Amino acid sequence: MRRPPLRVWLQLAAVLYPLYVWWAISRWHPAAALLPVALLAIIQALRGGSPAQRGFYLLSGLLLLVAFLLDLAEEALFYYPVWVNSGLLLLFGYSLLYPPTVIERLARMMEGELDAKAIAYTRNVTIAWCLFFLGNGSLAAVTAWLGNWDLWLLYNGLVSYLLMGLLMLIEWIVRRYVRTAR
Repeated sequence: MRRPPLRVWLQLAAVLYPLYVWWAISRWHPAAALLPVALLAIIQALRGGSPAQRGFYLLSGLLLLVAFLLDLAEEALFYYPVWVNSGLLLLFGYSLLYPPTVIERLARMMEGELDAKAIAYTRNVTIAWCLFFLGNGSLAAVTAWLGNWDLWLLYNGLVSYLLMGLLMLIEWIVRRYVRTAR
């Protein structure tokens, strides 16, 4: 039986992160939740990817290590989803200014060559994701600022994932409709 690649483990860790934080905070100490996440970010930076991605993960990992060393683990954990949404907003927004957009790149990997209408569509989807990251990051910031672990976990560990899934579903439905309308 083949082992899943490191990428799969890192993605699973990112999805389960809010539950792990809640468990570590309630059973141990905030630092117990922060250190593994910092190490995962540094591993992700060393794995490769674009220079922007590597820089984002390396900076995130180093900031988390500094927070660990300065005993700011709880604050760092609360604001981690804000950092992630901010980084994704910057990445997607940057691709709007300097195309091809992130969504266009993904579409080209799946579909091959795209016509002008498809490129315009992928640009609109990228804008929608930028708005999502702005709103999601803002709500994550509110939950962090309030400092309530139960509220933080409810939003960042459940609601934000449901909203992300809803956006993906809506985009999939719209894409099917747009394709058949051509």
